[in-house]
Amino acid sequence: MRADPNVRAPHPWFSRWFGRYAANRLRKHFHRVRLLKEGSLTVPRHLPLVIYGNHPSWWDPLVALAVKPVFFPGRDAYAPIDAAMLERYGLFKSLGFFGVERDSLRGVASFLDQAETILRRPDTLLFLTPQGRFADVRERPVRLQRGIAHLAARVPETVFLPLAMEIAFWEESKPELLLCAGAAVSHEPGNSRPETLARLERSLEKAMDQLATASMARRSEAFDNLLTGTAGIGGFYDAWRSLKSFALGKTINLHHSNR
Repeated sequence: MRADPNVRAPHPWFSRWFGRYAANRLRKHFHRVRLLKEGSLTVPRHLPLVIYGNHPSWWDPLVALAVKPVFFPGRDAYAPIDAAMLERYGLFKSLGFFGVERDSLRGVASFLDQAETILRRPDTLLFLTPQGRFADVRERPVRLQRGIAHLAARVPETVFLPLAMEIAFWEESKPELLLCAGAAVSHEPGNSRPETLARLERSLEKAMDQLATASMARRSEAFDNLLTGTAGIGGFYDAWRSLKSFALGKTINLHHSNR
């Protein structure tokens, strides 16, 4: 592997500020961000780590930025982004994003070199959405791009942890953002890359199925709350309710339920 000078370490204070910004954006647009209690995001600090997930929405990168300081405060986080987009929005280079040329062999080779460079550094974390496109959470079977299996074979000590995500409307006017950590996967000696790819796909699909079941059940007690956002209908109706409660000396609860 050749060292890649384009992989810039995230700027510490800017990354912390942007993580808070991401959390505030999520609070503004979602009722809650919830993590299913089944499963774990705990990984030994000394092992290189890849968090890979499904790709249901535009919100995925902000979710990663908000989750990182909660569960992985000691790691530097990185993520690939379209090279042309990175040149257009250069500030993302200070957040650990690195450019990738999509749909070309040169782009795949560059991604693998940069990703390996990152994983060989101590205390790093790589976020990937290897479906390579926006995909509905109900799409089955789950199919991932082959590059993730090549990366697993290159750095076999890496832990690949699936993180399923789903956006669902429950009782509130704003949606719930639901997460589920699946079973960790690593490249095993003697396994082919297609075998590793199949294991990565199965683990993510199982986490997505588990999350879908919990989402349909709407059992809030099955989740831990990572972020609490806004509730209520908004506008004149909530303004009137707030004014009325203030006049009566009562505390208003804008939530439609206790979830």
